[in-house]
Amino acid sequence: MKSLMYYGRGSDGHGDFRVEDSPVPELTPGSVEVDVDWCGICGSDLHEYEADTVSGYTPPVILGHEFSGVVSAVGDGVDNVRVGERVTVEPFMYCQTCDVCLTDEYHLCANLGVVGVHSIGGGFAEKAVIPAYTVHGVPDSVSPEVAALCEPIAVGWHAMRMANLKPGQTALVIGAGPIGLTSLMCAQAFGASMVAVSVRRPGAREDAAVRLNADVILDSSKVDVAEHIMELTGGRGVDVVFECSGAPEGMDTAMKALKIGGTIVSLSVWLEPAPCDYMQVLLKEARIVGSKGYSGQDFPQVIEALAEGRIRGAEQIITTKIDLDEVISHGFAELESDRTKHVKVLVRP
Repeated sequence: MKSLMYYGRGSDGHGDFRVEDSPVPELTPGSVEVDVDWCGICGSDLHEYEADTVSGYTPPVILGHEFSGVVSAVGDGVDNVRVGERVTVEPFMYCQTCDVCLTDEYHLCANLGVVGVHSIGGGFAEKAVIPAYTVHGVPDSVSPEVAALCEPIAVGWHAMRMANLKPGQTALVIGAGPIGLTSLMCAQAFGASMVAVSVRRPGAREDAAVRLNADVILDSSKVDVAEHIMELTGGRGVDVVFECSGAPEGMDTAMKALKIGGTIVSLSVWLEPAPCDYMQVLLKEARIVGSKGYSGQDFPQVIEALAEGRIRGAEQIITTKIDLDEVISHGFAELESDRTKHVKVLVRP
């Protein structure tokens, strides 16, 4: 089968990515075989391509952890899905026996692995054989393309729960990449009365924020985001800030834009430490919380919210769809050269 293999760092300084033929993995007890429909390029995949390794990828491995497909075979002992069922993949693999796994907080498992990252091949292939517990059925009302977006949407959904976001509250999303925009969608679904978005790279990302009906869009290259937020809120600040940019100035902006007693949720993959004025943490009695991936209830709730139309416009973040043969030249290389052109690139094997 055709697949995108990752072999570690290449001689040119990039990740060594190759589209090549590889054997279909063996179907084992407790696993399912999925014919892949669509797989999204994740920012962490792009970091590996750019050789900014942050996620502990273990080569050689078939990449891709944001994907949807149709179950084509099930192994012995599998009873949660059936052949022919449309599914989306929740790619976390975990021990299932430690304290956090037993309380459905498996994203904190010390032995956490990820399909398409650690040892188990992912969705940049015609077929994937993965643990049965990683797949969720999706209704016909959710398209295969949107089903492939459930993984990044679940990241945003988990952040809303970590923020304890309430209907009527106000929010600022810093960063309008895929996670920033899925956070925007989820904040709207949770009933936020106003969601502002700070855009560091205008272009496709700003356009997507417009299509998603963000209440306010601020170009951080032209305006002081925190100052504008204070003007918009009458000097109060927002209830919650979702930091999704990973930019060094992001936490400073978040603290300045936050109301007294508010919450900052950090979703970013930080390539280097970010400064934070801890005196302001004290004076505002701010709550800063990390939000790592997703846990037990997030994927089912996201699928339900998509099916019911409470999460709206997910397809608006898809900026291009390509074939697997094009994934390096028209996917990773293009994203590296100019992130203003794309938000989410979906790949069909």
